[in-house]
Amino acid sequence: MSPARVLWIAAIAAVLYAAFAYWVITNYDIPAIHGWAWALMILAVACQITAKWVFGLLFRESVEEAGSEIKPWSAFKAALVGAGVARLIPAGGAVTPVAMSWTVRDEVDEKRTTGPAIRTTLLNYSGLLILAGVGILIERPRQAIPVFSTSIIVIAPILLVIGLIVMFGSGRLGSISRYLPDFIRKRVEESMVDHLPGWQTQVFVWGRLALEASALYLVMTGFGVEIGVEQALAAFAAGQLVGGLPGMPGGIGVTEGALAVILAAYGFPAASTFAPIIVYRVISYWIPAGLGFLAGGSTFLASDEAKAAAEASS
Repeated sequence: MSPARVLWIAAIAAVLYAAFAYWVITNYDIPAIHGWAWALMILAVACQITAKWVFGLLFRESVEEAGSEIKPWSAFKAALVGAGVARLIPAGGAVTPVAMSWTVRDEVDEKRTTGPAIRTTLLNYSGLLILAGVGILIERPRQAIPVFSTSIIVIAPILLVIGLIVMFGSGRLGSISRYLPDFIRKRVEESMVDHLPGWQTQVFVWGRLALEASALYLVMTGFGVEIGVEQALAAFAAGQLVGGLPGMPGGIGVTEGALAVILAAYGFPAASTFAPIIVYRVISYWIPAGLGFLAGGSTFLASDEAKAAAEASS
């Protein structure tokens, strides 16, 4: 997909999201944010940006295990592009590894970073699955919504098991790659190595997820929603998983709906969570996505393709 098309998708999505946010603000009683609440919002932004840095470190560790090396700043840019811009494309979760490899292609050949990018993405989803499963089992939804409550508790252990399989299966990519079709194997075989997730990998995976879940907790607290830590963890993970399904670019609308539903299952009325969810999504998605556009744009302008185009037009 061309950069121009991605930009059009981003612009349309931003306009639709702004319209939805305006509808929420005009139809619901939004509590004023004062003093310490603003500090919590700023801290939530810091948590999100730091989470992307940690995600980049996870990618960098995977690249190093595959026998190559990238700079921490380059890995951070790759994380911003992969976690933000790439998700604007339908089925963006599958595009994320490609976007991350593209961002660092001037430092390392894409064939040597595709495998690490796939591993990084798989580890992120495995962490979300485990977090959602454990969080829901520990902090079960209230019985006010019995059908939803029962079904989600049944699903929780399944999510946990799948998450564990994906996490430790990601460490066997080198063995699995031999079973891939030839045209795919030739592209990734140089970088698909067996690398089980050790302690450093675990620090990066859970550090990133804890920081992003903290952003949700801080925003909710800033709006006066008395949410528990376990509830915030479960709601964050569930919202991210649902929003990561193919469909709406960036999970826009889907993630918000999932968050509203699970928070309602915990006893928080939608009227009190709509505004915090909107603010949280601006902090968690739109700000990093904007930074991702800057990172992707700067990478393209520094690329050989851009230099060649500039020379041709001069």
